[in-house]
Amino acid sequence: MQREVIQDVLAGRDVLCVMPTGAGKSLCYQLPAVARGGLTIVVSPLISLMADQVRQLRDRSIRSAVLNSSQSSAEQRQVLQELREGFEGLLYVAPERFFAPGFMQQMNDLRITLLAVDEAHCVSQWGHDFRREYSRLGEIRQQLGAPPTIALTATATDDVRQDIVHSLHLHEPSVVITGFDRPNLSYEAHCIERLSEKDEIVHRLIKAAPTVGSGIIYCATRKKVDSVSIELARQFPGRVLIPYHAGLDQADRTRNQQLFMTTPGSVVVATNAFGMGINKPDIRFVIHYDIPGTLEAYYQEAGRAGRDGLPSTCTLIYHFGDRRTQEFFIDRIGQDSRDEVDEKWIDTLKQRATAKLDLVTRYARIARCRRQQILDYFGDEQTVNDCACDVCRGSLVEEAVGESVTLIVRQILAGVARMNGKFGLNAVAEVLTGVSSERTQRWELDKLSVFGILKQHPSKTVVAMMHRVVEAGLARSIDRDGTRRPVIELTSHGAKVMKAEEPPPGVLANLVPQTRVARAATSARKRDRKPDVDDTVQLDGEAQRRFDRLKQVRSSLAKEHDLPAYIVCQDKTLVQLAHQNPVTLEAMELVKGIGPHKVRLYGEHFLTALSG
Repeated sequence: MQREVIQDVLAGRDVLCVMPTGAGKSLCYQLPAVARGGLTIVVSPLISLMADQVRQLRDRSIRSAVLNSSQSSAEQRQVLQELREGFEGLLYVAPERFFAPGFMQQMNDLRITLLAVDEAHCVSQWGHDFRREYSRLGEIRQQLGAPPTIALTATATDDVRQDIVHSLHLHEPSVVITGFDRPNLSYEAHCIERLSEKDEIVHRLIKAAPTVGSGIIYCATRKKVDSVSIELARQFPGRVLIPYHAGLDQADRTRNQQLFMTTPGSVVVATNAFGMGINKPDIRFVIHYDIPGTLEAYYQEAGRAGRDGLPSTCTLIYHFGDRRTQEFFIDRIGQDSRDEVDEKWIDTLKQRATAKLDLVTRYARIARCRRQQILDYFGDEQTVNDCACDVCRGSLVEEAVGESVTLIVRQILAGVARMNGKFGLNAVAEVLTGVSSERTQRWELDKLSVFGILKQHPSKTVVAMMHRVVEAGLARSIDRDGTRRPVIELTSHGAKVMKAEEPPPGVLANLVPQTRVARAATSARKRDRKPDVDDTVQLDGEAQRRFDRLKQVRSSLAKEHDLPAYIVCQDKTLVQLAHQNPVTLEAMELVKGIGPHKVRLYGEHFLTALSG
């Protein structure tokens, strides 16, 4: 789609261009700038990105310059003098430059043939990387005489796209959306209950990654970047491990970024201060050690991988405590504003941010094609085929929820229901664990039938389990009166689970934190119950006919329960059923991949199919 975009820009039309990372957005304004001549202003949010682009253009003998705060006063004066003398080419500036004393006056004396706004999602307050100076680019554009403008981004939902067009005052723009699919990226997510599992997963992924390729590990805080980079440097002395966050001084950030860009096999541990505009083609893996706040941020950061089109892995690690970090950031929305704060608007932004965070945790937790989830989020109607994400390749198996966990889930939901949506999560946990406090006595909560029904669990454990129940969509936290003291209430799905009309979702199978001894015992029981059978077994004629009948039954069950077929039962499990041909439900439970829960739900149907 580059040709279409370039033709519209050359024709003088305003253009909004949405292309995935690595698809070649820069050419869409660089080629018209060279072909048309004159002065092209490129607005970019990152100093390092500007310097990189200018270096590449000059290597091709294309006239270009950069003007930003990292330059000395003498270097800035030199660029401004060139502009006064009629500079023609591409000038890269940060949005803040337009508000520097005297700059706009000088700009008004120049004839600007094209304005390019890179990372245009920064314009929108609904976007994941809003910047106040970007939001004023519309008025700046008007002051410059409304030159033809191209706005470019890799991450923009429909509402953000509308905001970009409105904020920049684009006139009847050509809107080109090339899609959001990155087939060479293999997405996976790990939902964990122990924080120590994060390091175990990261160590395993780095060991498996080719040393010729580089990697990025994203952390939510500077403190986490420092601790993770020190730990990994100790574990992998043979690899170059580089920390990067906004707490480092500018010289260290520049040096560390350059080291990463020029060192094969290097790994950078960074906050989200790193990544936008990083143009290193051979990044083979991106790991999110903590969840980001939005799917836009995840898509853009994970999209640093595989810019050369070769297979690369994007891994998201999720622990329920990560959500609290993002909620802390959401609570701070509006606190750093230099302007008068509109409390209603701030509350709206917080609600939107919380809704976006809910979608990130949902992405991590549900067993549905990850690539398809991303495309659906951005409104891309394409259907994913031949996906290599963890769900589609069958490495993510939805575990059955046992009877003891099912009981705990229903007890938690009963506690939420009995408190009638008038209290917050911690108050419900106090009641469930039988904590006698001033609050429980004042409101006579200690007289409720659910008081103390989970007293065998520590209060912190019940709070953690309740967070998981909320994330699974069985309850929701809501701020009804704007006091920022949210209460918790059941969802319609949660009410059905509480009444035993539906089973709890599989993501809650490991709801109750286990001790190390209990985890080892569980693993041993699984090994004993389900011997490892070769998944590549070849079916003979009769077994093949059993397999075909099983697939037909699975298809009917999937339609009946409105589920994807692989959630009912995966192909490799049907192969094992067809091969082993169990004749009782008890024998069926021993087949790898089926489990007691699915035997209860579907076992009779499968036995009928097996018997013909």
